[in-house]
Amino acid sequence: MGKSSRSSSRRRRSDDSESESSSEYDSESDISDSSPNRRSSKRRDRSSRRSSRRRESDYSESERGKKRKSSRDISEDEIAAYMAKKAQKKAMRVAKKLKSQTVAGYSNASNPFGDSNLNEKFVWKKKIERDVSQGAKLDDFSIKAEKKRQRERMAEIEKVKKRREERALEKAQHEEEMALLARERARAEFQDWEKKEEEFHFDQSKVRSEIRLREGRAKPIDILTKHLHGSEDLDIELNEPYMVFKGLTVREMEELRDDIKMHLDLDTETPTHVEYWKALLIVCDWELGEARRKDALDRAHVRGEEPPAELLAEERGLHSSIEVDVREYLQKKTYKELENIHSGVESQLRYGTAKVVEFWEVILKRIHIYKAMAFLKEYHTKMLRKHLQRLEEHPDIEDRYVATDALSPIPEEEAENDDTRAISPEVMVQEEAIEPEEEAGSFSPQLLHGDDDEDAIDPEEDRAALERRRLAALQEQQRRRQQAMASKPAPSEDNFEIKAMKVMGSMEEGDAVFGSGSEVNLDSEVYWWHDKYRPRKPKYFNRVHTGYEWNKYNQTHYDHDNPPPKIVQGYKFNIFYPDLVDKSKAPTYTIEKDGTSSETCIIRFHAGPPYEDIAFRIVNKEWEYSHKKGFKCTFERGILHVYFNFKRYRYRR
Repeated sequence: MGKSSRSSSRRRRSDDSESESSSEYDSESDISDSSPNRRSSKRRDRSSRRSSRRRESDYSESERGKKRKSSRDISEDEIAAYMAKKAQKKAMRVAKKLKSQTVAGYSNASNPFGDSNLNEKFVWKKKIERDVSQGAKLDDFSIKAEKKRQRERMAEIEKVKKRREERALEKAQHEEEMALLARERARAEFQDWEKKEEEFHFDQSKVRSEIRLREGRAKPIDILTKHLHGSEDLDIELNEPYMVFKGLTVREMEELRDDIKMHLDLDTETPTHVEYWKALLIVCDWELGEARRKDALDRAHVRGEEPPAELLAEERGLHSSIEVDVREYLQKKTYKELENIHSGVESQLRYGTAKVVEFWEVILKRIHIYKAMAFLKEYHTKMLRKHLQRLEEHPDIEDRYVATDALSPIPEEEAENDDTRAISPEVMVQEEAIEPEEEAGSFSPQLLHGDDDEDAIDPEEDRAALERRRLAALQEQQRRRQQAMASKPAPSEDNFEIKAMKVMGSMEEGDAVFGSGSEVNLDSEVYWWHDKYRPRKPKYFNRVHTGYEWNKYNQTHYDHDNPPPKIVQGYKFNIFYPDLVDKSKAPTYTIEKDGTSSETCIIRFHAGPPYEDIAFRIVNKEWEYSHKKGFKCTFERGILHVYFNFKRYRYRR
């Protein structure tokens, strides 16, 4: 088709050139001829041109006929390929026109896809061929259509970005919530651990307190704990719990206050225990303040200085002359009476019916101290009654106690006739009221100080010193009594029948001895404790400690790359005895000679039934018995620990 059009155009150009040359030749010849000839020649030229045009039109019509004939021979596949190629070229032109430096905010250099040709638009030729073959229009590949698709893609990309940011935010919030939950869980576990640790230390403090009480070296907090719990194995305290503060120094009282505060925080077994420790804390704060005040006055007196004004200042509404009257008025009241007085004073001050407001305000400040003392006194009385009742129910308990002059037991006749009078708090108050009568010297004339430098005995100081001496004597007596109790052997089975007859009483009419020859033989049975107490070897977990010494010889012949041979330097033995029959006797060990070699010896451990002796062969060297050198020999919680190292000999010239 293209070749035929080109040949026809060449022919037209050759015909035109021939006609032009003939016309030029005729024009030149006409110049020489006349004008009529010239006109005739022009006519001939026109006719020749018309003929040539007719020939050209005929030729073009023949060419068009050929073209129509050739178009009928083109197949559909060729047309589809032509259209697809045209669509591809159009898509390539659109891609070049829409090329940009960044795509969705990403460039070739920085993008999360690792694509270095990101800004070059990809033309999917196969897809274009498929779309065209399926009837897609060429307008779908235009710039306008591509821009519309690009806007849709960008909108989708923005949605994806938004969803990604939302997921990231949700993930961060979830991680933060999980971290918060983990912290709360860790905090709760830590609080639980802390509480368990405090409970463990509290239990250990009670164990230490009981050990100190048994060994006769009790602290003030141990006496207060014994007042609260009581024990059949220990003596009962005859003095009220608040009497333990008498004679203590400021430092001892501060330590006692810390112990009371710890018991108040941890000993919450019953409300009575909490009230007991609260009352003791109130009394301790009062006694501590008075002790600090008195120490400050004593220091000022010793140094010859004037006491601070705040120490000499009297409380508003409470003169020193009526201090004794207030103390006697409140001290004789019971806890319920003090509660009524407290509520009455508060109501008077609230409604303004009190006549002397300052006085009752001070009474209101002091009454909580006497309420605490009254509570402790009543609780102590209750414990004394329980102890007396226990003695009456079990007379053999009296054999455990050793009577002393200061703490003589209550006669049985007086206990039977008037039990309440023997342990009532009023008797103790009367006894305390007798002491100031003997010491205060109220009937003697008042001492006139001729000189300010003269020394005189302060009645309050003398009374406190006397109370300290009495408390020291009482503690010494208790210590001796507990030592006597510890040294007293356990009652044997010889006097079992005597005690049984004492409890049952004398035989009456109709009574007979039962048991002699009346025992029934039972079938043999394997008990649950049979395997527990069968003879067996104890379990053990031992360790040998080896090493080498850098003495002169080893330093000469060896180095760190080639160390000297190791030698045994010590042993650690852990022998388990959880089921000892007699747990009052600790296991022991002995060293025996080894008959096979003089360089070794035998260490034998003996504990008693149900455990057999166990022995080990060890190196025969001299031991280090110093705790600083690692020696340890203890038996606690059913485990015998024997740790020791051998002596190291150092030679000197």
